[in-house]
Amino acid sequence: MAYWHFESEFGLEEFFWKALEPLLNLEPLARQYATQGQYCDILATDWEQQLVVLELKNVEDRYVVSQLTRYYASLFEEKPFSERVDYGLPIRLVAIAPSFHSHNYVDQQHSRLDFEFWTFEVVEVDGKFTFELKSSSGKLIGQTEIPPTFHSYLVATQENLPKPERVISRPPKSFRTLLDKLPQGQQEYLLKLRQKVLDYDERMIEVGLTARTQYGLRKGEKAIYQTKSCVEILSQRPFDVPVLHLMLPYPKKEFGAPGHRFKEELVRGDAWAIVPLLQEQWEAGLCVGFFLGKGRQSPSFRYVYTVERYTRICEQLLGRSVSLCSTEDFIEFALNEWQKRLMPKN
Repeated sequence: MAYWHFESEFGLEEFFWKALEPLLNLEPLARQYATQGQYCDILATDWEQQLVVLELKNVEDRYVVSQLTRYYASLFEEKPFSERVDYGLPIRLVAIAPSFHSHNYVDQQHSRLDFEFWTFEVVEVDGKFTFELKSSSGKLIGQTEIPPTFHSYLVATQENLPKPERVISRPPKSFRTLLDKLPQGQQEYLLKLRQKVLDYDERMIEVGLTARTQYGLRKGEKAIYQTKSCVEILSQRPFDVPVLHLMLPYPKKEFGAPGHRFKEELVRGDAWAIVPLLQEQWEAGLCVGFFLGKGRQSPSFRYVYTVERYTRICEQLLGRSVSLCSTEDFIEFALNEWQKRLMPKN
């Protein structure tokens, strides 16, 4: 017998959506249902037409109770699928994850809403994969075989469960101040990105400054090496729009001698760049702009690129394929390059 896990939350959701009826006898209503700027993983109903909200997590998530609470408030107000849902019955709020953080149980205990915590694991015996779902008390809720079409989403693990996310502390004041000015959907999104950055490498630390929050390699107790910085999140005044700065590679323009003409070959440098963060910034076609002076009032006009052009430049600089189609892609790329800069030079 061996234990496996889903490589991504997308794979878990793909399988679970298909397994709703055989596993839980639930009728699917919607997947990634949008409500007031938020997205519910799965909405379903039982035989009594009671609405069931299912939030899937591939790892521990300290904020799943607050997330479900916001879903409840939005759904209770909108009452979608009213022809198929009996809103006279309580809305069931179910979180499904490999394990739960102690903070989840504290939030559950002190909430006026009822939350159900279900854990899952994937067991393989003689090439057959079984998905097992249990209540918080350990009682088996259901199990079903994972069809071969979903085997590509599975990854073998040495332990019984996937490694939980790194337990991180409360965000610094600079980050909390920014969150307070944002709608709920953007708050959740920034918290997710923060978790991604801090989970990437145990050497990554978070430092709150007056108007920005920095992430990088520790220098002393409360500072970061400027040459080993990676991510900054700040608020752009006067509209309090969240802004993302990443330390990224760029093509330095070097003079050749004689004649003071730029060399044709690309020479890599690393500098702070502003990249699209919110969906509306992507839709507006926000470019990647590099700050090359001492201050960061505005990007250097010589180093402003569309996302497509910057992707091609990176492929030339690094000699490999690069995919930069989302904010998450940019952050993953910046984290990977930051980690390489920490490696000892030969």
